[in-house]
Amino acid sequence: MNAPQWEPPIAAGEHEHLWGMLERLRATFRYKCDGLSISELSYRHGPSRLSLGGLLQHLACVEDEKFTWLIARSKPETLLEFRDSQRDPFDVDAADSRQVYELYDRAVAQSRRIQQGLEAPDALEQLIAEEFDGQRPSVRRIICDLIEEYGRHTGHADLIREAVDGRVGEDPPWDYAPAWFTT
Repeated sequence: MNAPQWEPPIAAGEHEHLWGMLERLRATFRYKCDGLSISELSYRHGPSRLSLGGLLQHLACVEDEKFTWLIARSKPETLLEFRDSQRDPFDVDAADSRQVYELYDRAVAQSRRIQQGLEAPDALEQLIAEEFDGQRPSVRRIICDLIEEYGRHTGHADLIREAVDGRVGEDPPWDYAPAWFTT
């Protein structure tokens, strides 16, 4: 059986490994959140205010910030939608689960389109326009920050999903294809 599109290569260059790790984390995170009702997406475990729907919305904003704004320097529609309405991405107020999934899937699809333009050998070394503490980070740093963000929240999603319906597991099944692979 061939490896799924989201599985990182066994041996390849830096670009392929970074993108591969990001794709696996995106697919694993999306799988952890997949197929739930709005009430299940809103479920909060214990004293934490984290929910799967809130994590989907938060990571949609993070994708938009990292790729659309910081790398592509385009208007971050998803991020601005939450900021302008003063809504907290961690608070789920959608009428149904499709809205939450579509928001996340759209943000990832947009990021992947921008990502396709970063295949040049020196793309990861490019400095972004935004300064942090007087320094301009590289695209590589932004991608590594996003991978870290996904690693943290995929772990949260794993625990929350197990509390919602008992689903456990390290990776999605090999035949799992997130929506952005078909759009």
